[in-house]
Amino acid sequence: MLEDCRNRTPPDKPLIRTSATSCVCGLVVEERIHHQITGEPMKFLSVAVCTGIIETELFAKTYKSHGLATVRYPALKLKLAWNQLSGRGFALRALAARRPRLVPLP
Repeated sequence: MLEDCRNRTPPDKPLIRTSATSCVCGLVVEERIHHQITGEPMKFLSVAVCTGIIETELFAKTYKSHGLATVRYPALKLKLAWNQLSGRGFALRALAARRPRLVPLP
């Protein structure tokens, strides 16, 4: 059983500050690699969590340090930064991607 990484939705809109962070665990269902303007690779991930599917991106610096985990493990623990998009919602930027901790069944 995967670790219980409590999916936290962002608080009400007035309470969101730039770069509020949360942690989610889920299965990677889709991944796409693109290149930034500088030519460095970055990755977009679609991750199935208990509340639905989230889209996030690993920019070049994060992808360089955590990209191997996205290939090695089908389930990931992601640390995400919520960034507000000028009143149109939120963008999820991955700060870290790791293997979820396994918890023994009771």
